[in-house]
Amino acid sequence: MKIAPFILWTGGVLLAAFVGSASSVIANQVKNPAASYAIGVGPTGIAEANLAFASFSGRKRMDPQAGVSVHERQLASRAYRNEPLSSAALGLMIASMPDSASKGDRARLLELGGQLTRRSSLITSASIEAAARDGNQPAFFLWLSRAILTNESLRATYIRAMAQATARPDTEAALAPVIGPNPTWAGHYWKAVVNVPESLVNAAKLRVAVAQSPWRQRRISDTDRMLVSQLAKFRHFDAMRDLVAALSPAEGGAFAANLDFSRPSLLPPVDWQLASSGNLGATIEPKRKILAISAIAGARGYAARQLLQLAPGAYELEWNLAADATIENGTLTARLDCAEKAGSADGIEVSNLDIGRRRTSLTIPGDSCRWYWLSINVNVPDTSAGLDAQFRRISLTPSGQPAPVAPKVTNPAN
Repeated sequence: MKIAPFILWTGGVLLAAFVGSASSVIANQVKNPAASYAIGVGPTGIAEANLAFASFSGRKRMDPQAGVSVHERQLASRAYRNEPLSSAALGLMIASMPDSASKGDRARLLELGGQLTRRSSLITSASIEAAARDGNQPAFFLWLSRAILTNESLRATYIRAMAQATARPDTEAALAPVIGPNPTWAGHYWKAVVNVPESLVNAAKLRVAVAQSPWRQRRISDTDRMLVSQLAKFRHFDAMRDLVAALSPAEGGAFAANLDFSRPSLLPPVDWQLASSGNLGATIEPKRKILAISAIAGARGYAARQLLQLAPGAYELEWNLAADATIENGTLTARLDCAEKAGSADGIEVSNLDIGRRRTSLTIPGDSCRWYWLSINVNVPDTSAGLDAQFRRISLTPSGQPAPVAPKVTNPAN
């Protein structure tokens, strides 16, 4: 009878030791998988998977071209048999598959991995690569968006990749369901894509798409203004026109936008683009309905300008100007320059802009140019006291037609 308590005591000690070892394995399988794996007791599957992943990640940081080693694959395979819900093990198995592996097998494993988790960097990167190889743009952008949401350390990299991939043909259809709901990172995407010249046209098409149903993102943002400006800079005028029409349908109701300066400039340079420098500046004051221009001696350049789409023919420019003092000839002038051509040697000098309500005629030649800069230019003599002038209206109309009434435009951002 004395041996029974001894057996029970011994069994209890061994069980306690096993439980302690197993608990140590569980406690360290994430933070210290090597220690859990070395103990070798209890549920080591997750520890093996995490150890293999840590080993692979360490080598990958040293050598971006590194692949999964034989030992890492063995650990991952054994871990997956013990823990079939281990995303680390499954991710390593997918990453270790050779290029000659069955496309169907890889696709099935990726589908399984996507069901298990959206936070595995291995499964995500493998899914992005597979979608890119297959030319599956919806899947490619969907996985990129998931990566942006779940991997903060690589978020900027993934957003930059999405901005560059926007240059691919017909990307707006694949990207619209991703950008349309306006995810938290959408602003970062728009800031990135406006700096990728190859992606500008498709970015404009995408912005038009998400401005429509069902997303109706019509609030004009700073990135919208940047996109319009970049489209003008790289002479994508048709894409620029379509974008402005989608965001501000009332624009384009007249040849020149914001004719009476009753609101701030919404989308320059289709609306007024204003100079702002140490010696020359222009501001729109909606309450007073004026365009105010101020310049000191020696100031030269445009004070305000706007892009216009004009057909060949006869036009009339009308303005209403006030100033604090007499304006010398050549100090304040209007000019039309073809925006589709570099330089302004072939520009049309419209007129000196004299004080009062004035009108002058001009002719657009029948050449291949469709888009023109209408600029209000300043050239203040070095000996002058400076210039302070206020426009109350500027309009450009075909000859024989009345000056159009400025359309009522409300900034959707307000």
